[in-house]
Amino acid sequence: MLKLFRSALSVVTQSAGLFSLALFLAAPSLAYAADCASLQKGNEIFADSFTDNTGGWPTDPDASIDKSGLTLHLYAPNSSWVYLNNTFNASDGDYCLEGILPKAPAANNAAYLGLVFLAKDASTFDVLQVDSSGSIALWRKVSGTWTQVANLSRKTLVPAPGSTVVLRALVKGSLIDVSVNGTDLQKVRIQVPTGPLDFGIYAQTESNVAKPGVGIQVTKYRVTAGQ
Repeated sequence: MLKLFRSALSVVTQSAGLFSLALFLAAPSLAYAADCASLQKGNEIFADSFTDNTGGWPTDPDASIDKSGLTLHLYAPNSSWVYLNNTFNASDGDYCLEGILPKAPAANNAAYLGLVFLAKDASTFDVLQVDSSGSIALWRKVSGTWTQVANLSRKTLVPAPGSTVVLRALVKGSLIDVSVNGTDLQKVRIQVPTGPLDFGIYAQTESNVAKPGVGIQVTKYRVTAGQ
């Protein structure tokens, strides 16, 4: 059974001198320059830069791979998509996604990109997500019920639509440590589902968008064993 799930339901609405000044100005660039390979720990379990279709992702006419990476095309009647890898599983590990923060299709219709991990299926998983307004949050879905674990938005970290974002979750036992663009945001303990667990990508718009819809783009995905 393909680990590919789409839904028509929207689920988340919701003075130090010149030297110090130079460090202050440089800090955002350093944070945004982060990438998965430089951040992650442990031996590699899975990696995909989406140069071909050998990564074990579900085949779907609305999931395309080209020189820009993987693009999930989201349009009515679907406003969300849980896109899980078909061929690898992991629980403890260091999960990381590099993608392009989508632009909102309308002023009142945010678009979301998320890193999915500890997924039992489309009804039970954790997701670290950013949206087109620059908001960041950690969500949990258990048996179809959504809970916001943490609002992680920071005034000092507001990703811009069209920019590259790096979403990372380090899982060790019941402890999750999440970061965006190399900035550590939250550690939280959760109950890990039993059995083989999946990882993947979450795409959403606040409400339906007429075809051709919105393209949610991912350029790299990597999972390591962590430490």
